[in-house]
Amino acid sequence: MNGQPYKVGESGRVLDSNSALPKYYQLKEYIKDVIRRGGIAPGARLPSENSLVQQFGVSRHTIRQAMGGLEKEGLVYREQGRGTFCAYPNKTRIGKIAVLATYISDYIFPGIIRGVDEVISAAGYGLILANTNNDKAKEAECLDSIIKDEVVGLVVEPTKSAKGNVNFAYYRELEIRNIPYVMVNAVYPDLDPAYVVMDDEQGGYVATSYLLQLGHRRIAGIFKADDLQGVSRQAGFVRALAEFGIAPEADLVSNYETEELYVYPYQFARRILQRPERPSAIVCYNDQIALQVLDAVRDEGLRVPDDVSLIGYDDSTLAVASEVKLTTIRHPNAEMGRQAARLLLDMLTDRSRKPHFVYRPELVLRSSCRLVG
Repeated sequence: MNGQPYKVGESGRVLDSNSALPKYYQLKEYIKDVIRRGGIAPGARLPSENSLVQQFGVSRHTIRQAMGGLEKEGLVYREQGRGTFCAYPNKTRIGKIAVLATYISDYIFPGIIRGVDEVISAAGYGLILANTNNDKAKEAECLDSIIKDEVVGLVVEPTKSAKGNVNFAYYRELEIRNIPYVMVNAVYPDLDPAYVVMDDEQGGYVATSYLLQLGHRRIAGIFKADDLQGVSRQAGFVRALAEFGIAPEADLVSNYETEELYVYPYQFARRILQRPERPSAIVCYNDQIALQVLDAVRDEGLRVPDDVSLIGYDDSTLAVASEVKLTTIRHPNAEMGRQAARLLLDMLTDRSRKPHFVYRPELVLRSSCRLVG
């Protein structure tokens, strides 16, 4: 569906230099005719802007005007970083796809949802949103409602993924009804789903390794216990320390659960920073936790990175929200949503497929970490 771009016409001869019609309009109408005759299939990628410039012998401005006109008419759609695609006909009449997230409006989740919506709405599907607030009982209610709503597919983030899959029966019902689903961020171990995830174990390893390379040896860690992302990031943290012959100190590594989000990380950070031999660096489960730790550092009369280096995860808007800009691991939230939606659309064509996609971690360097002697 979204493989090599289609060739649009053979040469610039399709444009008439003597016509009273502007070249962008001629090009727009030509491509429109190709689409209507079936020369470009729905979902197919059109050539790049550079290719069209060479092919038709016109300026970039002409190409952009033509593509802008086609987009306004609903004949093509654009995906950031991927290109321009032929739109699907009969928008909003194909069916409904649900997105079940742990949260909808907080943190990185709007980006994931935006990415999903960008792809499925262009493909002609309606979007249903639901969130569990990371509560297992709420996940059951949402899955029951989604199944009854006769959706054709589902993008879902598992709820408290480290706590087991108590809602296995609902996922089994999706499979019985032949409703494909793609999991994002984490996967329930007792299922064999399609998924799009980060390599969180490697992410925790990369973050911790960076601090070790800067000379830090007393490194604390704060990780989420009820989501597999936290478990994996902690495993990477431990692996990096082990490569330097360091055993994690029990008093410097802590875990919190969803219900403790707004209290425990701050309290733990205050406690370890009051120790005579405080850590020189702290690895945080995500940027949200890193900001709580930053508050604790300030309240102890210390500074980041002069006294304590701090590293987050997700490269969210929070990473640059304070005067201290966080070094962090990038989370491709919008792209993850787009990728999950693409896999789901592929599964709607071939329901026997259960594709997987794993993002490699990328360290984003800012000013919250320093070299130590």
